[in-house]
Amino acid sequence: MLSPLTRPAVSHNYAHSTEPGKPKPSPYDPPSDLTPGVPNTRTHVLLEKSDVTFHREITWSTSDPEKPKIVSNRLVVETGDDADQIHVRSWPGDKLQFTINGRSYVLDAQTPEGPAQGLMIKTNGGDDRVIVDDDVKHVLEVEGGDGNDFIQAGGGMSVLLGRGGNDALILGSNSGYAEGDDGDDLIIGGSGNTMMYGNRGDDRLYAGFGSARKSNFLDGGDDDDELYAGSGNNLLNGGNGNDQLTGHDRTSFYTGEGKDRLLNNKSKDSIYTRVDNRWALAQGSGFIEETPGKSSE
Repeated sequence: MLSPLTRPAVSHNYAHSTEPGKPKPSPYDPPSDLTPGVPNTRTHVLLEKSDVTFHREITWSTSDPEKPKIVSNRLVVETGDDADQIHVRSWPGDKLQFTINGRSYVLDAQTPEGPAQGLMIKTNGGDDRVIVDDDVKHVLEVEGGDGNDFIQAGGGMSVLLGRGGNDALILGSNSGYAEGDDGDDLIIGGSGNTMMYGNRGDDRLYAGFGSARKSNFLDGGDDDDELYAGSGNNLLNGGNGNDQLTGHDRTSFYTGEGKDRLLNNKSKDSIYTRVDNRWALAQGSGFIEETPGKSSE
């Protein structure tokens, strides 16, 4: 159930009409019109406002037609093209609180059956700000859309997609994946394993710090990027453009095309680059000569 905290919930925003004396249908009851042999996704609208829509998205498997089962269940929050402010935090009683543009909503976050409930936030256009607190452990996906967005993940596994604009993407304390896409983006890894792609634009990628077992993959993509390794094992791929790659702990450097510079390489590091790029020869890092385009295959 969803209810704004600022005033009593209006039931017609999310409740389905039923015949007198019959219980309200549950989204967790198998639909009668499932197509055999393929995943079936059903969307259940919880609340629609001028600036935000909440719905629950449930995917069913029909591998056993007699016993359909839920294989995916997530809450989807979508805002419009204005500059939106979204804050998500844990709430007592297995709930989540969403504060969106100054208005607060509370949703049930516990599912009666099937996999744990995931969370997707889609902000579309505008310069949006999305912050998910670390006490939110749900699997998270955030898609920023156009505009210069700031997105910070919480304590669950996360996927952050900046899309258009100059975005700042901050991964959380669990494993995370981030893509900047268009624009000059800033991507910062959290304490978990990280995989990040700058794609187009002059991007800055920071692997982040955590345990010595942390694993980081950074790919600058096109244009002139800065890549900074973090704790644990790092693989830095500059991609196209004139890039700067800075090592830390254990690092493998792949420079790609362009005039690149490598910093803070160490004796146990591996460098895959062209001889005309710059790095500290005296450190004794392993060197493998690369030809243009080979490292990005």
